[in-house]
Amino acid sequence: MRRYKSLSNSKRARIEKPLNMEKGYVLDFSNRTIEEFFEKEFQIEFYDPRFNGGGTSKAKILREILDTAPLAITGQILRKLWDYRDTLDTIYKGCDPDEEKTLRDNYFSAIAELEGEEVSADLEAFTLHSISDETLGTLLEAIQRDIRDDKYPEAMDRVHTYCVKKFRFLLQEHGEKSEKSEPLHSLVGKYSKVLEKNNSAEEISLQILRMNICVFQKFNSVRNDKSLAHDNHALLDASNARFVFDTISAVLRFIKSIDSNYGS
Repeated sequence: MRRYKSLSNSKRARIEKPLNMEKGYVLDFSNRTIEEFFEKEFQIEFYDPRFNGGGTSKAKILREILDTAPLAITGQILRKLWDYRDTLDTIYKGCDPDEEKTLRDNYFSAIAELEGEEVSADLEAFTLHSISDETLGTLLEAIQRDIRDDKYPEAMDRVHTYCVKKFRFLLQEHGEKSEKSEPLHSLVGKYSKVLEKNNSAEEISLQILRMNICVFQKFNSVRNDKSLAHDNHALLDASNARFVFDTISAVLRFIKSIDSNYGS
């Protein structure tokens, strides 16, 4: 399995240079602020002793986290750190625009090398939302691996499981209960009512989401009858599996854009 440390030294340098990691630091973070950042954004305890294997500087701990986190989470961490870097105008003010563009291009090309060229766009809406769910990181990594290898039929049952986890989580974040036995489309229906109650989306968007409830209902059948979830004789064919994946992803991306609880 590809890990952060498996990148060549030059590619790791492309990531670490703009993050100011060469001397053991990470951007402008103090011990307190980097701990708060990782807790808020990823529900990761930055100073957990299990990340001290390579040393106790902020840069060495970050390297350990990047190397031990599921691949799907590693990419998210690196992107969030760049987003944070973009807010540091006072530190990077005066940086030559061409030099900054080169730093950015090198940074994201190294991430692409780590993840696989087509992963980031496909999996934009698939995020870690709960550190207490011990299977979530493994699930995300499995989805990413299948999509990177263009194995959309094989990913169907995992995508379905992720959706169930995601909508249960969103309902919980909004104070709504759900039963473990509730099917996916029922969870989506409940969630659309939450958005309507909170005036979180335009009527046309709510209508489109309601129309997609039947898609999630059919997705239950795909998971049960045409995926690796059970001993089925045939999987959904590749073109249909890709279409289902793209449709589900579009719904998740929309929800991510309007609901601040999406990646709590």
